[in-house]
Amino acid sequence: MLLHSIIPTELVFGNYYNTEDFNYIELEYEGEKIEVIPLSGSTYKINRVISTSLKAYLNPKLMPGNIIESKL
Repeated sequence: MLLHSIIPTELVFGNYYNTEDFNYIELEYEGEKIEVIPLSGSTYKINRVISTSLKAYLNPKLMPGNIIESKL
């Protein structure tokens, strides 16, 4: 991406590059391995899909940013 702006990139993107604050967990959901961020109890936010299956990336349930409920 190319950004032409007088505003510093830290202000534009915020904490985009600072991912140290999150506790990532890998779990199996809908038969696919995904990386999630725990929110509360059994609620998680999908961070990324870890799969070699093309169908996993086309599944709207596995879209990054979705909130899911799963029991470990």
